[in-house]
Order: sequence, then C-alpha cells, then structure tokens
Amino acid sequence: MSWLSEQFVLLGKFLRTDFRKTILWCTAGMAAAGVLGFMLSVFQPDAAMAAIQNFMDHIAESGVIDEEGQMSVFALLMNNWRAMLVSALYGLVPFLFLPLVSLLANGLLLGVMFGIYQANGLSLLTLLAGLAPHGVFELPALVFSIACGVWLCRNMCLLVVNSPQKPPFMALAEDLLRVLVLVIAPLTMAAAFVECYVTPVVMGWFM
Repeated sequence: MSWLSEQFVLLGKFLRTDFRKTILWCTAGMAAAGVLGFMLSVFQPDAAMAAIQNFMDHIAESGVIDEEGQMSVFALLMNNWRAMLVSALYGLVPFLFLPLVSLLANGLLLGVMFGIYQANGLSLLTLLAGLAPHGVFELPALVFSIACGVWLCRNMCLLVVNSPQKPPFMALAEDLLRVLVLVIAPLTMAAAFVECYVTPVVMGWFM
C-alpha cells in the first residue's frame, strides 16, 4: 500500500469515529443559522442590508476582484483557504468553541441573502444559480473546517483538564491534518475554479 493510500485509509477510519457526529451537528447548526438569517431579513431589513454591505466590503478589500471586475482564482482560493484554516485553528483555544462563530456568521449570511431576494421580489433561481455551482464544494468544505475546529476545541478541553479521555495531541493533529489536506483543500480548490469559470455562466442563463 502506498503512503497516500494509507492516508486515505486512516482518513476513512477517522471519519467513522464520533467526528462524523460533529459534522452532522455543524451542518444542522448552519441550517438553523440560515433560518435565523432569513428571519432577520424579514423583521430587521436594515440590519440584514448592513450585513450584506459588510460582506461586500470584505470581498472588495480581499483583492478577490480586480479593478476590471474580474475574479482571480488564486486570490479567491487563498481567501477561502485562509478563512477555513482559521476556522479550524480557532479550536486551539479551549472552552470557547470559537469555530461556532464562523458557523453562525456564514449561516446567517446565507439566510439573509435568501430573505433579501424574496423581500425584493427577485428570482430565487438567480440566487441559487449564483450559489449552487460552487456552493456544492464550498459549503461542505466550510462545514468540515468548522467541525475540525469544534473537534479540536473539544479535545483541547480534555487536554487542559487532563481528562483520562484526552487523546494524544499528535494523533489528534494528524487526524485533523488529513481532513484539511485530503478533504477541505480539494473541495476549496474545486469551489474556487467553479466560482470563477462556471458560476458566471450559469448565472447568465437566469439573467
């Protein structure tokens, strides 16, 4: 068995542990945050628009879009990869579960976008066309990165209190590194290419 094949086998074993429950809970949490975001857009439209404007300002400052309005695959990839890596590394801080802040923020933003489109009589198909092509890669990558952070934080808590259930730190790090490299990185790369080259074409069909 090659080294890479062995890493995929170890990854599969890890994904069959309780880590998969963390993934499911993070998925459910993001969906719940999306519902809250939708409700926010209905009852607090000014706050919802402010959230969208903050997001657009962040995109403008990130360098993802150049002066000609063209999106850079490399800049988008680096921006997304950095955000997901930070979401995972937040888990190094025990007890606070900071990765959930990223889950809440992204879920709220998605819900707000759907709510604003509906409130303004815009086609939800257009929004889906702008989100779905790359979202099928980006959203799972995001959920996995947040789940890594939550899992890391949970185990850091066990390490800090010296619990008998604490895992060896190096084994913990190796498991999460496999998820980052073998799952999140490929999904993020696919999302960046699709968002730059496929999503605009799909959106054009609905505009």
